[in-house]
Amino acid sequence: MKDNFTTTDLDRKILATLQIDSRSSNQDIADRIGSSASSVWRRIRAMEHAGVISGFHLSLSAENLGLSETVLVHVSLNTHSEKTTKAFTKLIASTPEVMECYAVSGDHDYQLKVLAPDMRAFYRFLEETLMSKEYIAKTSSTVVMNIIKETSSVPASIIPE
Repeated sequence: MKDNFTTTDLDRKILATLQIDSRSSNQDIADRIGSSASSVWRRIRAMEHAGVISGFHLSLSAENLGLSETVLVHVSLNTHSEKTTKAFTKLIASTPEVMECYAVSGDHDYQLKVLAPDMRAFYRFLEETLMSKEYIAKTSSTVVMNIIKETSSVPASIIPE
């Protein structure tokens, strides 16, 4: 977010509505939140320009598409040089099974969220993609048994004023 952008109460209402259905028209949003369509349009454009809204996305069900295994993988690098972190970043950016990657503190350097159709496919990913790289010291994996909560929505109630 740009330093000079401040979200308003109207912005938070617009964001809450868009996160429920990003295909809503400006008029639909305006009707739901008690504003005008032109005001909604201007605020959406301002939030896009400020980087508050980074895009509009389709949400898919991985499980219904045959990707029934979600695995959280902790990765530790051998060294923390610019060369190894760039190599790891490039690897992850080009690996379609990796849905999310976070640089983390603690016992590991990164945490990945990986999707696979089954455990054999995950094992192949682990062996061929991660463990075959000399700059990866170790990995540990946690198999997700049940997803209790999964969202990319940011609740309007926690957006700072």
